[in-house]
Amino acid sequence: MIAAAHTVTVRPAAALSARRGLAGSSLRTAAKPPARAALRVRSTATRAEGIVDDVMADIKKKIADNKEKLERAKIVASPPGVPPPPVVPILEPGKIGFVENAERQNSRWSMVGWWSLLLVELVAGKGLLEIMGFTVGKGINFTF
Repeated sequence: MIAAAHTVTVRPAAALSARRGLAGSSLRTAAKPPARAALRVRSTATRAEGIVDDVMADIKKKIADNKEKLERAKIVASPPGVPPPPVVPILEPGKIGFVENAERQNSRWSMVGWWSLLLVELVAGKGLLEIMGFTVGKGINFTF
């Protein structure tokens, strides 16, 4: 526990405000000594542990609430007077088009194409454009 001696000189509000040119102002307040309870200081470790425990408890409560909400969302009742379907269809996730693994497949096939092109150029001894019949020059001639 930390104890501190606090001495506060309290002047009359009228004299204080008149000296500062605040006569009739609402800024006339006298300083109050701090309460004894405010001088008590808990250790920062204890305070931090309490805060962490509160946050963890709040997170666990929100996770449990979310699980309950998801479970309730799975159970969908039919409107009154409508019988449940005799067979519930099972929908499988898509395999072609814009699906989750499309980017992975695109990258794999591009790697196969790149290495195939390099192999063809190595075997032929020419570049792809020369193999296709285009005349390829020696590039831009920078001479100084």
